Amino acid sequence: MRDLGIRPPLDVEELVRALGERRGRLITLRPYPLEKPGPSGLWVETPEMDIIFYQQETTHLHQRQIILHEILHILVAEWEESPEEVPEKPADDFVEGWAALIPALGPKLIRRVAYRCSYADEKECSVELAATIIMEWSSVVDALPPLSEDPEVRRVQAALGDRRGWL
Repeated sequence: MRDLGIRPPLDVEELVRALGERRGRLITLRPYPLEKPGPSGLWVETPEMDIIFYQQETTHLHQRQIILHEILHILVAEWEESPEEVPEKPADDFVEGWAALIPALGPKLIRRVAYRCSYADEKECSVELAATIIMEWSSVVDALPPLSEDPEVRRVQAALGDRRGWL
C-alpha cells in the first residue's frame, strides 16, 4: 500500500487506479450478477487491460473485500516467477457454465478460476486472509479521530504510539 502511495483511509478505487498506473495497464471494475454458488469475484487479464468482475448482489463492504481479494491476485502474479499452473481437469459444469455466460474468457482462464474457487488451495486461502487483514486494518484506521493540524500535538500523538498507516 505504501509503495502505491495509498494512505488511510482506504479508497479501493484509488488503490485500483494506483496499481493500474504502476503496472501501465488500465484496471476496470465491473459489478456483475455472478452465479451463486460460485466465485464472488474474477480477475480477467486481457491484452489491453485487467478487468475485475465482482458480485453486484451483495453489500458494499463485501464488494470491497472481493475487489481487494482480486487485487491481491494481481500483486501475487507480479511477484511470482512462473505463471500460475492450471489443473488439467476442473469441474466440467463449472467450465461450461462460465463459457456460456462469458464466452470471451476462454477455457484456460475458466480452468484457473475453477481451481481458485476453493479455499482448500493454500494460495487462495492466503490471498483471502491478506484481504481480510487489510479490510480490518483499514476499518480501525478509518475509525480513528483525525490527526491534529498542530505540529506540537502531532508530535505528542506520535510519541504516544499513534502510528497511522499500513502495517
